[in-house]
Amino acid sequence: MLYLSIYILLSLGAVTMVIPFVIMIAGSVESSSQFVDSVAFPRYTTDRTALWRRFLEAKYQGNPSLLRMAWGDSGANYLEEELPPHALEETATWEAFTKEVSFREPLQSIGFIRNGNRLPSYYGREFRLHLLKQYDGDLGRLNQSLQTRFSVPSAITVPIVNINGASVRQTPLVEAFYSFAATVPASRKFAWDAGGYYRAVFLPRLLGPDVSAYNQKYGTSHASYREVPFPTVQPEEGSDLWFLFVSRELRPDFVELTEAGRQRQRETGLGKMEFINLKAQEGDLRVSSLDCIFAQWAEDRMGISRARIPQRALDWAEFEAESGFWKRQFLVQNYLAVFDEVFAQGRALMNTLILVTLVVCGTLIVNPLAAYALSRFKMRKTYHILIFCLATIAFPAEVTMIPVFLQMKELHLLNTFGALVIPGLANGFSIFLLKGFFDSLPQELYEAAEIDGASEWTMFWHIAMNLSRPILAVKALAAFVGAYGMFFYALILAPDPEMWTIMVYIYQLRQLADSPVVYASLILTAIPTLLVFVFCQNIILRGIVVPSEK
Repeated sequence: MLYLSIYILLSLGAVTMVIPFVIMIAGSVESSSQFVDSVAFPRYTTDRTALWRRFLEAKYQGNPSLLRMAWGDSGANYLEEELPPHALEETATWEAFTKEVSFREPLQSIGFIRNGNRLPSYYGREFRLHLLKQYDGDLGRLNQSLQTRFSVPSAITVPIVNINGASVRQTPLVEAFYSFAATVPASRKFAWDAGGYYRAVFLPRLLGPDVSAYNQKYGTSHASYREVPFPTVQPEEGSDLWFLFVSRELRPDFVELTEAGRQRQRETGLGKMEFINLKAQEGDLRVSSLDCIFAQWAEDRMGISRARIPQRALDWAEFEAESGFWKRQFLVQNYLAVFDEVFAQGRALMNTLILVTLVVCGTLIVNPLAAYALSRFKMRKTYHILIFCLATIAFPAEVTMIPVFLQMKELHLLNTFGALVIPGLANGFSIFLLKGFFDSLPQELYEAAEIDGASEWTMFWHIAMNLSRPILAVKALAAFVGAYGMFFYALILAPDPEMWTIMVYIYQLRQLADSPVVYASLILTAIPTLLVFVFCQNIILRGIVVPSEK
């Protein structure tokens, strides 16, 4: 009964260790908004509603305003959207329009990107790979051609483009982005819908979420903001708000000047954007966004008045057709971001491999040699030497950081593997532990070897080291973990990015990424340590058991 209780307690202890790891794995495939609600598995793998929400979040950049603009719904929120309970608006008119009318790429936006930042996104990564392939991976030639200053490949991001704010400068990078956007399927894009933004974002922000303030101001009886008109030219209803929105909020790229407006601009001598923002008057402006072009076409060709882009139905059709693809993409997205940031650029992988090899080999040579000397040769000061070795345990590594840095600087070893390896080669506790193990070996072995004419090196290598493989395996694992997990020392002693190890890149990634990406990075970097333990566990366990038996 006692043993059963002990096994139950140990099993419970194991569960408390496994559960956080499982939650971390689940969190590593979530988005930043869903991260706080992550459980032992990502909900979107089994729940279509959760997958639908994740799809909308990814397509609209995690920005509720973009979703509300595209759907023309001021209450839309990807965190709360349910699966459509009924048939959505028809898309035949929009499909006929897209087949007949060709329009400029800047009138639309690619979905599944992150404007101007390095957070994980499907088409953000595709755009980066597209540019690198176009320039054969030569970042210098890419920067020169596109007039950019990307320091590393993972820093390549899509240009910042919004429906509001200043005009988009037609830089080589923007032109390259629009050229790439032309290759993206139409189902994965959404229109810059000026009318949708006006109704679902601008008016609720200005007048409040209820349309009653608008009705009271203009004497109308609209049931919601969706019924508020947004014509191409300045209307009678809501004229002042329309003009305020078009002249101050809407991006000038979606605004054209009427004949009167062009005449007045010539008189002022101002550029288009300055004129729109500062000197435009009633009757000077007209909107040329895609929703207005579509509404005019639908009225002229189909006799349909006030037609709207059926973006909600288009999104649902894309989701229905490609939900499996996006589920798989969401599962690997954060891991791909870590791979691009850490493993696919610089020399992080090679630097880490070299550092770990040097540290493990150095540890398995220097410490056993010192311990063997103390064990074999009975010096009078052996006790004092051991006390000195053990005293080093009392001082944390941070205490020696500044002296080590100054010493490496004087030796001109900064930004070299020597600075990372030499300070930690000799370890007081390792010498003490190995000395005790060597003391436990039968002296008859050494005496027999001496009779056979073996040298001291032969006895050290073939007797002491050969019989100490279990304890050496434990020390090798400790050296591997220490070298592999080193980031602060590595950053201080080798600040040159060409010398950065994986852990330094992970530390830098934490400053840029959100929690799910950090979780993914920690899981990926834990794999080598896990593999070492799995394949060497028998030797490691012997190294733990054998010294206690001695």
